[in-house]
Amino acid sequence: MTELSDAALSGVRVLITRPQAQADQWQQLLQAAGAQTVRVPLLEIVPVEASQKDACQAIKNIVMDVSRYQHGIFVSQNAARYGLDWLEQYWPQMPLGLQFYAVGSATANYLQRAGYQVTAAGGSMNTEALLALPQLQDLSHQRVVIFRGQGGRPVLAEVLRERGAQVDYCELYQRHFPSAGVVAALDHCRWGTAGDVVSVHSGETLSNWRAIIASRAHQTAADPGRPGDQTDSCSQKPWKQLTLLVPGERVAAQAREWGFTNVVMAENASDACMLSTLADWRAQQPS
Repeated sequence: MTELSDAALSGVRVLITRPQAQADQWQQLLQAAGAQTVRVPLLEIVPVEASQKDACQAIKNIVMDVSRYQHGIFVSQNAARYGLDWLEQYWPQMPLGLQFYAVGSATANYLQRAGYQVTAAGGSMNTEALLALPQLQDLSHQRVVIFRGQGGRPVLAEVLRERGAQVDYCELYQRHFPSAGVVAALDHCRWGTAGDVVSVHSGETLSNWRAIIASRAHQTAADPGRPGDQTDSCSQKPWKQLTLLVPGERVAAQAREWGFTNVVMAENASDACMLSTLADWRAQQPS
């Protein structure tokens, strides 16, 4: 990754919306480049627990039969983390003939650090880039397992099935929206001033940010006389005009459709790419 000066993001305050467990490196990179940061997670990752007997049994069934698959795809670093925890309980050595794939560089790096060979998506490092791999074109009579969270995007499985594969999901975690206290936290740090940037790393986080804006507008309308700087209320200040840093065209298009007017698009969700894109944007702003 290209080193940035410690003033590259001077004057910029970035809202970090990633889950707590994934926010440290992103925050460190931002601060090293001179940005101020505020952490308000808009997504919480919760692994499937032993008390969820049906979900645990479904995972175990897939893992016990993993030797029947030719391709195993991890869609996120969380999928890799929790997936390997399960796999290593039952497979001290991975069966021959099972090829692992990763969506995103962080996911690939996690698997490689754990000692696994993995084929990573090139280019944009997203689902569409993964689907362009030559190994995943003709999948007649082949089986694919997708390691993911509950309720993820269906496009990957749909395309693989169109190419002849039998596709199963191994759903390892849930994504929760930790809405309680978010609006109060944003008010406390007086979010929404000049130079503020909202960074979102996924479409789901963008959806949650949109919901927070709506929630804040509702609270302001319900209590127009509440103390504080009313020029900072959502009803009077267009939060959708704040700079929004997003990964990839799909998320950028969704942001524009929802009325966000200052969308800065990185090629992918890797911290390196997001940071470089933000620095390029900052360099173009008036000093």
